Amino acid sequence: MADKASRTEEPTPKKLRDAKKKGQVAKSADLNASASFFLFVLLTGVLSPFILNNGIIFLRNSLSIDYSTNISGENVGAMLLNGILTFGYIILPFAIIAVIMGIAINLVQVGFLFTVHPLKPDIKKLNPIEGFKNIFSGKSLFTLVKNVLKLTLVFYMTYRNLTDSIVRIINAGDIGTPKLFQFIMDLVKDLSINIAIVMLALAVVDYVFQRRDHKKKLKMSKQDIKDEFKEMEGNPEMKAARQQRQRQIAMGRMMASIPTSTVVITNPTHIAVVLQYNSESDKAPLLTAKGADYIAEKIKDIAKENNIPIMESKALARNMYSKVEVGDYVPVELYKAIAEILAIVYQIKEKNKHKI
Repeated sequence: MADKASRTEEPTPKKLRDAKKKGQVAKSADLNASASFFLFVLLTGVLSPFILNNGIIFLRNSLSIDYSTNISGENVGAMLLNGILTFGYIILPFAIIAVIMGIAINLVQVGFLFTVHPLKPDIKKLNPIEGFKNIFSGKSLFTLVKNVLKLTLVFYMTYRNLTDSIVRIINAGDIGTPKLFQFIMDLVKDLSINIAIVMLALAVVDYVFQRRDHKKKLKMSKQDIKDEFKEMEGNPEMKAARQQRQRQIAMGRMMASIPTSTVVITNPTHIAVVLQYNSESDKAPLLTAKGADYIAEKIKDIAKENNIPIMESKALARNMYSKVEVGDYVPVELYKAIAEILAIVYQIKEKNKHKI
């Protein structure tokens, strides 16, 4: 009880992923059944002429056989096959839609999931104490109330539908055989649509409850979260992924700093370092980016696109690349060499101003 009381935190993404791998997902079986039934009712209404026409053809073919002379061991197989094909042709649209709807609803609820974990033997499932607890759990109570409510609503809607149509039902014998089938279809369709809408609404409520109950079961204590974080910190794959993300972020920041930099110094082909310096606000030149080979080429490309001066100094470029980290000020011993580079840069900028 104390353990449950301490689980006050929402499950982490890792906890949810681990549960999904074990087949522990928020899923409502009612939603699958109700959505399929709702679509079945709609299809029946739309395809009722198709069902009626093919049903009449099937009955006509069946009743036109001369059973006194035509039934034999040779043709009974063909007759049976013809009946199966005709019947299959009628139900084929429903079967296809039912399969598609079942797959779609499962994908909406749990996504792509394949696991054999729930099939593994679990001794806890045979624990009578746990089974007894489940009987009187909140989930069982909700299921009981839901099922009683469904039955009550179905009986009530059936009763209301029949009582509202009682006069039409009594007079149905006077409308003639051709219209009788359509009358019955309309009566059943109206009732089925009402039931399907209510069942679908209850299924949505059930799905919301299942999601909340699922997250409640997976809730964690603060200590659980700390333990999970420590476990992830020590995981080599997680470390590698984290380092990769950090490198990507650092690379993005480096490249973003180039358009506002002062100068790019190269060796000239394999190394490029980027300096930012403002004589009025900076105490020393700041190295904002550096790279070798492909990254060096990328730095130079961005510099050219943004009209940043690119200066060649093999010794200075190699020295800064090996000794100065990104985000650090250049050391004092390099001031003189950098000052010479900056002097040339400023001269170029002045000339460009006069040209304009």
